[in-house]
Amino acid sequence: MLPLRYPRLWAAGGWVLVAGVAIGSLIPGPALRSVAVGDKLLHTAAYCLLMLWFGGLYARRRQVVVALALFALGCTLEALQAATTTRSFDLRDMAANGSGILIGLVLTATVLEGWCQRLERRVLALTS
Repeated sequence: MLPLRYPRLWAAGGWVLVAGVAIGSLIPGPALRSVAVGDKLLHTAAYCLLMLWFGGLYARRRQVVVALALFALGCTLEALQAATTTRSFDLRDMAANGSGILIGLVLTATVLEGWCQRLERRVLALTS
């Protein structure tokens, strides 16, 4: 992990996001309200957000490992959906997850590299 003043707080925020994705993926289908945006867009956005968050915590050399772990999470959640009676396994969901991860990976390896450190510095500078 990058040197951060509040690494546990950053990690906890990321795990809250992971829990949200897992819960959203596994709650019974009828319990979900109709969403105005497409399902695949939601998958792409959710996994892009996860990659952006965790990619901001780790150096570029570790980001591919983060991306693979997130893709494994998506595959696992899809497999678990297949075991339910109200959700189903969908390869297109996995592709959308992978697309979001790839977008997030490119952003965190380029323009958003170290965004957590920069944000901490700015916030701490304002409070000093």
